[in-house]
Amino acid sequence: MRMRRGGVLLTLALLFWTTAAFGWSFGVCGDSRDDRNGVFPRIPAAVRDSDMEFLLHTGDLERPGGTKSWEGFKAKTADFPKPLYVAIGNHELGGGTREEFARFFGLRSTSYGFTNKETRFIVLDNAGGALPDSLLDWLNRELAAHPKEKNGIDRLVVAMHFPPQTDSIFPHGTKSGYGDQSVKLLKILLRHKVDLILCSHEHMHAVDDWGGIKVIVSGGAGAPLVPFHKYGFYRIDVTRDGFRETFLPIKATSSTPSK
Repeated sequence: MRMRRGGVLLTLALLFWTTAAFGWSFGVCGDSRDDRNGVFPRIPAAVRDSDMEFLLHTGDLERPGGTKSWEGFKAKTADFPKPLYVAIGNHELGGGTREEFARFFGLRSTSYGFTNKETRFIVLDNAGGALPDSLLDWLNRELAAHPKEKNGIDRLVVAMHFPPQTDSIFPHGTKSGYGDQSVKLLKILLRHKVDLILCSHEHMHAVDDWGGIKVIVSGGAGAPLVPFHKYGFYRIDVTRDGFRETFLPIKATSSTPSK
Protein backbone atom coordinates (compact mmCIF):
# COMPACT_ATOMS: atom_id res chain seq x y z
CA MET A 1 0.00 0.00 0.00
CA ARG A 2 2.86 2.39 0.82
CA MET A 3 4.44 1.75 -2.57
CA ARG A 4 1.17 2.48 -4.31
CA ARG A 5 0.67 5.67 -2.34
CA GLY A 6 4.22 6.71 -3.13
CA GLY A 7 3.65 5.99 -6.80
CA VAL A 8 0.51 8.10 -6.80
CA LEU A 9 2.33 10.96 -5.10
CA LEU A 10 5.17 10.76 -7.60
CA THR A 11 2.71 10.80 -10.48
CA LEU A 12 0.90 13.82 -9.02
CA ALA A 13 4.22 15.60 -8.52
CA LEU A 14 5.21 14.97 -12.14
CA LEU A 15 1.85 16.20 -13.37
CA PHE A 16 2.20 19.33 -11.25
CA TRP A 17 5.71 19.98 -12.57
CA THR A 18 4.58 19.53 -16.18
CA THR A 19 1.64 21.87 -15.69
CA ALA A 20 3.84 24.45 -13.99
CA ALA A 21 6.45 24.24 -16.75
CA PHE A 22 4.03 24.90 -19.57
CA GLY A 23 1.07 26.55 -17.89
CA TRP A 24 1.77 30.22 -18.50
CA SER A 25 0.63 33.01 -20.78
CA PHE A 26 1.49 36.38 -22.28
CA GLY A 27 -0.20 39.13 -24.27
CA VAL A 28 0.51 40.30 -27.81
CA CYS A 29 -0.74 43.43 -29.56
CA GLY A 30 0.25 45.78 -32.35
CA ASP A 31 -0.60 49.03 -34.14
CA SER A 32 -1.34 51.41 -31.29
CA ARG A 33 -0.43 54.52 -33.32
CA ASP A 34 -3.15 57.14 -33.90
CA ASP A 35 -5.13 55.79 -30.94
CA ARG A 36 -7.96 58.28 -30.57
CA ASN A 37 -10.21 55.94 -28.62
CA GLY A 38 -8.16 55.20 -25.51
CA VAL A 39 -7.61 51.59 -26.59
CA PHE A 40 -3.93 50.98 -26.03
CA PRO A 41 -3.58 52.06 -22.36
CA ARG A 42 -6.25 49.51 -21.48
CA ILE A 43 -4.20 46.66 -22.97
CA PRO A 44 -1.21 46.87 -20.60
CA ALA A 45 -3.71 47.47 -17.79
CA ALA A 46 -5.48 44.21 -18.69
CA VAL A 47 -2.17 42.33 -18.83
CA ARG A 48 -1.07 43.90 -15.55
CA ASP A 49 -4.22 42.71 -13.77
CA SER A 50 -3.98 39.16 -15.13
CA ASP A 51 -1.68 36.15 -14.88
CA MET A 52 -0.09 37.03 -18.23
CA GLU A 53 3.66 37.32 -17.66
CA PHE A 54 4.54 40.02 -20.19
CA LEU A 55 3.29 42.05 -23.15
CA LEU A 56 4.78 41.88 -26.63
CA HIS A 57 4.03 44.82 -28.94
CA THR A 58 4.71 44.05 -32.60
CA GLY A 59 5.24 47.58 -33.85
CA ASP A 60 3.74 50.88 -34.96
CA LEU A 61 3.81 52.22 -31.42
CA GLU A 62 3.18 55.86 -32.29
CA ARG A 63 3.22 58.07 -35.35
CA PRO A 64 5.54 59.37 -36.70
CA GLY A 65 8.22 57.75 -34.56
CA GLY A 66 11.22 59.42 -32.99
CA THR A 67 12.03 60.39 -29.41
CA LYS A 68 9.00 62.63 -28.82
CA SER A 69 6.56 59.96 -30.05
CA TRP A 70 8.27 57.18 -28.12
CA GLU A 71 8.23 59.27 -24.95
CA GLY A 72 4.46 59.39 -25.37
CA PHE A 73 4.38 55.61 -25.67
CA LYS A 74 6.51 55.23 -22.56
CA ALA A 75 4.18 57.57 -20.66
CA LYS A 76 1.25 55.29 -21.51
CA THR A 77 3.11 52.28 -20.11
CA ALA A 78 4.88 53.99 -17.20
CA ASP A 79 2.96 52.06 -14.54
CA PHE A 80 3.17 48.69 -16.31
CA PRO A 81 5.13 46.48 -13.87
CA LYS A 82 5.77 43.52 -16.14
CA PRO A 83 8.26 43.11 -19.01
CA LEU A 84 7.29 44.94 -22.20
CA TYR A 85 8.97 43.80 -25.41
CA VAL A 86 8.68 45.86 -28.59
CA ALA A 87 9.27 45.27 -32.29
CA ILE A 88 10.00 48.11 -34.66
CA GLY A 89 7.29 48.95 -37.19
CA ASN A 90 7.24 50.97 -40.38
CA HIS A 91 5.84 54.05 -38.62
CA GLU A 92 8.80 54.04 -36.23
CA LEU A 93 10.93 54.84 -39.28
CA GLY A 94 8.76 57.80 -40.23
CA GLY A 95 10.33 60.08 -37.63
CA GLY A 96 13.28 58.10 -36.33
CA THR A 97 15.95 55.59 -37.22
CA ARG A 98 16.63 52.01 -36.26
CA GLU A 99 19.61 53.12 -34.18
CA GLU A 100 17.50 55.67 -32.29
CA PHE A 101 14.78 53.08 -31.66
CA ALA A 102 17.22 50.52 -30.26
CA ARG A 103 18.92 53.14 -28.09
CA PHE A 104 15.65 54.56 -26.76
CA PHE A 105 14.27 51.16 -25.74
CA GLY A 106 17.58 49.81 -24.46
CA LEU A 107 17.96 47.14 -27.14
CA ARG A 108 21.24 45.88 -28.55
CA SER A 109 19.61 45.91 -32.00
CA THR A 110 16.18 46.13 -33.61
CA SER A 111 16.44 42.35 -34.16
CA TYR A 112 16.98 40.53 -30.89
CA GLY A 113 15.97 37.52 -28.85
CA PHE A 114 14.87 36.67 -25.32
CA THR A 115 13.84 33.55 -23.43
CA ASN A 116 10.88 33.10 -21.11
CA LYS A 117 10.82 29.74 -19.35
CA GLU A 118 11.04 27.05 -22.06
CA THR A 119 10.22 29.36 -24.97
CA ARG A 120 12.72 31.29 -27.10
CA PHE A 121 11.41 34.47 -28.75
CA ILE A 122 13.12 36.14 -31.69
CA VAL A 123 12.02 39.66 -32.59
CA LEU A 124 12.76 40.35 -36.23
CA ASP A 125 13.11 43.79 -37.81
CA ASN A 126 11.19 43.76 -41.10
CA ALA A 127 9.94 47.33 -40.60
CA GLY A 128 11.07 48.26 -44.09
CA GLY A 129 8.57 45.85 -45.61
CA ALA A 130 11.28 43.41 -46.67
CA LEU A 131 13.10 40.26 -45.56
CA PRO A 132 16.57 40.73 -47.06
CA ASP A 133 19.06 37.87 -47.15
CA SER A 134 21.18 39.53 -44.45
CA LEU A 135 18.22 39.49 -42.07
CA LEU A 136 17.27 35.91 -42.93
CA ASP A 137 20.89 34.81 -42.45
CA TRP A 138 20.88 36.42 -39.00
CA LEU A 139 17.60 34.66 -38.16
CA ASN A 140 19.00 31.32 -39.28
CA ARG A 141 22.07 31.79 -37.06
CA GLU A 142 19.96 32.90 -34.10
CA LEU A 143 17.68 29.87 -34.38
CA ALA A 144 20.68 27.57 -34.74
CA ALA A 145 22.17 29.05 -31.57
CA HIS A 146 19.01 28.21 -29.61
CA PRO A 147 17.93 24.84 -31.03
CA LYS A 148 14.64 23.34 -30.08
CA GLU A 149 14.69 20.52 -27.52
CA LYS A 150 18.13 21.53 -26.24
CA ASN A 151 19.21 23.60 -23.23
CA GLY A 152 15.65 23.72 -21.97
CA ILE A 153 14.16 25.27 -25.12
CA ASP A 154 10.94 23.50 -26.16
CA ARG A 155 9.14 26.25 -28.09
CA LEU A 156 10.27 28.77 -30.73
CA VAL A 157 8.43 32.00 -31.56
CA VAL A 158 9.26 34.65 -34.17
CA ALA A 159 7.71 38.11 -33.84
CA MET A 160 7.85 40.88 -36.45
CA HIS A 161 5.78 43.81 -37.67
CA PHE A 162 4.87 42.87 -41.26
CA PRO A 163 3.17 39.47 -41.58
CA PRO A 164 4.73 37.03 -44.00
CA GLN A 165 2.97 36.60 -47.31
CA THR A 166 1.00 33.37 -47.11
CA ASP A 167 -1.80 31.81 -49.13
CA SER A 168 -4.25 33.85 -47.03
CA ILE A 169 -2.30 36.93 -45.96
CA PHE A 170 -1.10 39.57 -48.42
CA PRO A 171 0.36 42.43 -46.37
CA HIS A 172 0.20 45.90 -47.84
CA GLY A 173 3.17 48.21 -48.29
CA THR A 174 5.83 45.55 -48.78
CA LYS A 175 8.79 45.82 -51.14
CA SER A 176 9.01 44.02 -54.47
CA GLY A 177 9.92 40.36 -54.03
CA TYR A 178 8.35 40.01 -50.57
CA GLY A 179 6.51 36.87 -51.64
CA ASP A 180 9.76 35.13 -52.60
CA GLN A 181 11.40 36.37 -49.42
CA SER A 182 8.53 34.92 -47.43
CA VAL A 183 9.14 31.53 -49.04
CA LYS A 184 12.80 31.72 -47.93
CA LEU A 185 11.62 32.66 -44.45
CA LEU A 186 9.27 29.68 -44.30
CA LYS A 187 12.06 27.27 -45.24
CA ILE A 188 14.20 28.58 -42.38
CA LEU A 189 11.32 28.39 -39.91
CA LEU A 190 10.45 24.83 -40.91
CA ARG A 191 14.10 23.76 -40.73
CA HIS A 192 14.30 24.92 -37.13
CA LYS A 193 10.76 23.75 -36.22
CA VAL A 194 9.45 27.19 -35.26
CA ASP A 195 6.00 26.97 -33.69
CA LEU A 196 4.49 30.43 -33.95
CA ILE A 197 4.75 33.77 -35.77
CA LEU A 198 3.35 36.93 -34.16
CA CYS A 199 2.83 40.10 -36.20
CA SER A 200 0.54 43.07 -36.84
CA HIS A 201 0.65 45.87 -39.50
CA GLU A 202 -2.72 44.84 -40.94
CA HIS A 203 -5.26 46.61 -38.72
CA MET A 204 -7.18 43.45 -38.04
CA HIS A 205 -7.01 40.12 -36.25
CA ALA A 206 -6.38 36.81 -37.97
CA VAL A 207 -5.03 33.34 -37.33
CA ASP A 208 -3.52 31.36 -40.20
CA ASP A 209 -1.74 28.06 -40.71
CA TRP A 210 1.36 28.55 -42.83
CA GLY A 211 2.87 25.20 -43.71
CA GLY A 212 2.17 23.92 -40.22
CA ILE A 213 3.31 27.11 -38.46
CA LYS A 214 0.64 29.18 -36.74
CA VAL A 215 0.57 32.86 -37.76
CA ILE A 216 -1.29 35.32 -35.53
CA VAL A 217 -1.97 38.87 -36.72
CA SER A 218 -2.90 41.18 -33.85
CA GLY A 219 -3.32 44.72 -35.18
CA GLY A 220 -6.09 46.22 -33.07
CA ALA A 221 -4.30 48.20 -30.35
CA GLY A 222 -5.73 51.58 -31.37
CA ALA A 223 -5.00 52.32 -35.03
CA PRO A 224 -8.04 52.62 -37.34
CA LEU A 225 -9.45 49.16 -37.99
CA VAL A 226 -10.49 47.48 -41.21
CA PRO A 227 -14.26 46.93 -41.39
CA PHE A 228 -15.89 44.28 -39.19
CA HIS A 229 -12.96 43.98 -36.78
CA LYS A 230 -12.80 44.94 -33.11
CA TYR A 231 -10.13 46.58 -31.02
CA GLY A 232 -8.27 44.21 -28.76
CA PHE A 233 -5.32 41.87 -28.36
CA TYR A 234 -4.50 38.21 -27.96
CA ARG A 235 -3.78 36.25 -24.84
CA ILE A 236 -1.40 33.42 -25.77
CA ASP A 237 -1.38 30.39 -23.48
CA VAL A 238 1.65 28.13 -23.62
CA THR A 239 0.56 24.56 -22.99
CA ARG A 240 2.02 21.09 -23.30
CA ASP A 241 0.24 20.82 -26.65
CA GLY A 242 1.50 24.11 -28.06
CA PHE A 243 0.04 27.60 -28.16
CA ARG A 244 -3.60 28.53 -27.65
CA GLU A 245 -4.77 32.03 -28.58
CA THR A 246 -7.75 33.89 -27.13
CA PHE A 247 -8.86 37.24 -28.53
CA LEU A 248 -9.64 39.76 -25.80
CA PRO A 249 -11.71 42.72 -27.08
CA ILE A 250 -11.12 46.23 -25.78
CA LYS A 251 -14.01 48.65 -25.75
CA ALA A 252 -13.19 51.93 -27.45
CA THR A 253 -13.71 55.16 -25.52
CA SER A 254 -13.06 58.74 -26.52
CA SER A 255 -12.03 59.73 -22.99
CA THR A 256 -8.27 59.62 -23.69
CA PRO A 257 -7.69 60.83 -27.25
CA SER A 258 -4.19 60.65 -28.69
CA LYS A 259 -2.29 63.84 -29.44
